[in-house]
Amino acid sequence: MQNLKKIISIMLLAVLITGVYGCGSKSPSNVVKNYFEELKKGQNADFSTMLNDSLKSAEKTNSADTKENKFSDESTKKIIDSMTKVTYTINSEKVDGDSATVNVKINGPDMSKVFAEFMQKAFTTALAKSFSGDKMSNDDQNKLYNSILSDCLDNITYADRTGDISLKKSNGEWKIDADDSLKKLLLGIDTSIFNKNASRDSNNTQEIKEMTLNQPFTVETESGNYSLTIEGAKTTDKRNQFSKKDVSKVIMLNYSYVNESFGKTTGTDLLVDGSAFQVLDDEGNVLDTYPVSDENRVAKKAPVGGKSSGAIAYALTTNSENLNVTFIRNGSQKIAKIKVPIQ
Repeated sequence: MQNLKKIISIMLLAVLITGVYGCGSKSPSNVVKNYFEELKKGQNADFSTMLNDSLKSAEKTNSADTKENKFSDESTKKIIDSMTKVTYTINSEKVDGDSATVNVKINGPDMSKVFAEFMQKAFTTALAKSFSGDKMSNDDQNKLYNSILSDCLDNITYADRTGDISLKKSNGEWKIDADDSLKKLLLGIDTSIFNKNASRDSNNTQEIKEMTLNQPFTVETESGNYSLTIEGAKTTDKRNQFSKKDVSKVIMLNYSYVNESFGKTTGTDLLVDGSAFQVLDDEGNVLDTYPVSDENRVAKKAPVGGKSSGAIAYALTTNSENLNVTFIRNGSQKIAKIKVPIQ
């Protein structure tokens, strides 16, 4: 999934390049007006040239080969076409020397919803491919991501937003700052999070280790170490009379953990609960938990030197023969995976 950030960056560059024209007008408000009018003409632009310019700009800011992560013409056209439907109203203008701010209300594409859907589908698909052992080339990955993105762009919605556009005077001409606030106003997504989470992204793209059934897996953290053991997946006849979930089977995932040194300096106990696992069936469906429990395996907080066991029930709607389990820390950092046969 390391290509997702680059894909988003290239999309933003493509949108911003659409609007760089007409910046030589006399007043800041006129510059902003020309900017939006050029955005609205995007459907008449040369998409191939625009995308190539975007990729060249992206190459200057990304060390990896961004040409391998480019959009399809179809996805690019849908993105630019979405900007042609933008409507806007200039509310006010403030000038302070060589700096200016123009407040604008727009109705524009809500890319936050598009990316939420895209990343969820892309993550689920990539995880399923990983468990199946189906290794994909960069070209195959790009084709897959482009197909998913194109489908998500078909469902794009529009929302009202109000924000400030910053401008600076250079050589007697006002020019728009292509900063994070502009991108947020245009697209409805806070792009600054990509920079803030750069180190976290690096951690998340590390290779996911393999766990072995009934063998302790050592987890090293800044707060100390502990071991986690996946002990099996067993079918249970337990059902919750109040649950409306239509299931074919309910499977208990059994595990245990030992606190070796976690929290030794902070006094924090160790608890490994259901939030530490993402579970898929053999078809790649992300499984929901099911509201039954094993009273003999209730995960408890373990101090240094302590241990506990746990069991989590999952609802199966297919005839899957395995649970494909990913162990996760900090809500999103994927640490290890294991395929657990259902007994």
